[in-house]
Amino acid sequence: MSKKIGLKIRDSKAIYKELTKILSNYRERPQGSLLFIVEGTKDNPIIGIRYPGMKVKRRILKKPNKNSALWANLYDFEVVAFKDGKEIESNQFTFTKLVDNFYENKRGNKEFWKCINELYKNNTLRAKLPKIKGIDSKLFLLMLKWIWIQEDFNYKFSWNEVDSPVRYVLETRTGTRTSKGAGRAKSFAAIILLNYFTLKEVKKIIPAY
Repeated sequence: MSKKIGLKIRDSKAIYKELTKILSNYRERPQGSLLFIVEGTKDNPIIGIRYPGMKVKRRILKKPNKNSALWANLYDFEVVAFKDGKEIESNQFTFTKLVDNFYENKRGNKEFWKCINELYKNNTLRAKLPKIKGIDSKLFLLMLKWIWIQEDFNYKFSWNEVDSPVRYVLETRTGTRTSKGAGRAKSFAAIILLNYFTLKEVKKIIPAY
């Protein structure tokens, strides 16, 4: 069972830097052994991130030096949602589930679309959210927020861009270095396409979703 720890982000504009300062201290811990509550409180959690994620690993280098990156995918984590204080199983709340719910219940709501745009640009939520069928709007957007942050860490930013105290690189499961990608932009594009194409068509256009 993961140890639960409260984590309060002070400045949404510096969210990546704040996270690297905290999470890097726990990189040696067993996979998934810590659950940081990032939305809500320890007593009433909404969103948590389980760290270290499965992609975090120490690199084995033949001749490391002081400038070597000894870690790969250092800030990978699992995003965890809660309902009534109880953790929702990960396979019940994935980005695919969010996409399905958005298509079925939310894509026609202009106010909700504005919320998604603001979240994408600023990592912030409006105080007043529209009430729509399907997944609760606040839970939906907070889950999306942390999925996007994870995607930025895993596919977009280098260690110096997030002011990481520890150097790291992005690697595949086989240890191949990966070039920087689009991060959250890819999944945001999938949501945009849902306004013009069917869910089935979008999953063909962007196969990962």
